[in-house]
Amino acid sequence: MTPDQAQVEADLLSFVRARGLDHARVATDTDLVDGGLLDSLLLTDLILHLEERYGIVLEGGEVSPANFRSVAAIAELVLGRASPSRPHPA
Repeated sequence: MTPDQAQVEADLLSFVRARGLDHARVATDTDLVDGGLLDSLLLTDLILHLEERYGIVLEGGEVSPANFRSVAAIAELVLGRASPSRPHPA
């Protein structure tokens, strides 16, 4: 069963908020890039989390500021990759 937007966002909010006080007030539309909250360590941890939790493999072009700008954007990326209509890389 494919998760819905709200489920993925709730999971990602929990994951990001657990990073510490600076991340505790992150909302789905918080700009993680401009807010200085998305550093290389969080980005790497997010990619690993997405791949393990949702069984997706992100391609290089998908790891971009646009796709990781907010929790909502990351959730859209996950749902787009989890869609049965989109082929997954081998």
